[in-house]
Amino acid sequence: MAPSVRLSPSGISAFTQCPRKFYFRHIERLPEPASVFQVRGKIIHKVFELFFQTIDISKIDQKKHWHGIWDDFRAVCFALLDEEWSKIGKPGAGYDDIFESAEQKKGLFEETREFLDFFSAKMAYSFYNKLHELEKDEWFDANLKKHFYPKGREFKIELVEENIIGFIDKTLNLYGDGVAIVDYKTSKSSLPHFISEADLKQCKVYAWLWNKKFNEIPRFVSIFYVRDGESVYYPISEKDLKEVDDSIEEIRSKGREISNFRKKPSRLCEYCAFFPKCFENKEEFEAVLQKLKN
Repeated sequence: MAPSVRLSPSGISAFTQCPRKFYFRHIERLPEPASVFQVRGKIIHKVFELFFQTIDISKIDQKKHWHGIWDDFRAVCFALLDEEWSKIGKPGAGYDDIFESAEQKKGLFEETREFLDFFSAKMAYSFYNKLHELEKDEWFDANLKKHFYPKGREFKIELVEENIIGFIDKTLNLYGDGVAIVDYKTSKSSLPHFISEADLKQCKVYAWLWNKKFNEIPRFVSIFYVRDGESVYYPISEKDLKEVDDSIEEIRSKGREISNFRKKPSRLCEYCAFFPKCFENKEEFEAVLQKLKN
């Protein structure tokens, strides 16, 4: 029989951040208020998915400068954004209209266009360079497609017996052997070339799922931080997979009792929906943090 609590990469990452948060979210399954940033994040993920379905690189004029390719990619991204944004609040679209005001909605829309403009520039420059790097041989078209198109998008991996499920944003074929896993984050990297502990843990679980499903260790995981356009790579090893095994075993060993899931106070608590369930008030929270410092 499969374990009763369903795990996911984000859930295992949440446990790493704070076991008590994991308990409220994945065992008690308490509701959390949606945010406009979650809505925007869902739209960006959808635009990225549709972008690769829409672009036909065989129709791109190979004599164009990369600025011209950028214009083409930007036009596609903006059209896709307009289409998805227009669905906000419509039944069945999955985008709740929870914006506080028309001004907030407009501001986030304009900011999202900027994100997609930068994404278009990166994709255009990468494509242009690869176009001129590859040898014009019989494998040219296939290699160009391999460079540009993901191996998979929004790829679902479900392990029924382990009761673990994950959705991988993008996988890439690597030249030579192997794959890389890409995760999109609509936040920004806190430091240049840096992956936070929580984001890295989530990516390690994606790699673990891939290995379990296909008996293949991804060579890299990568996070694309949409807000600042930075891609950060991390090489996966057997040690990382063992770390995920240990995390899953630890979570499963705790059962369903709240006392087994300790609090892990930090400044992140101030942004957590479950703050009122962990602390009586802000004063108690500050006192706990002070005690931890001492």
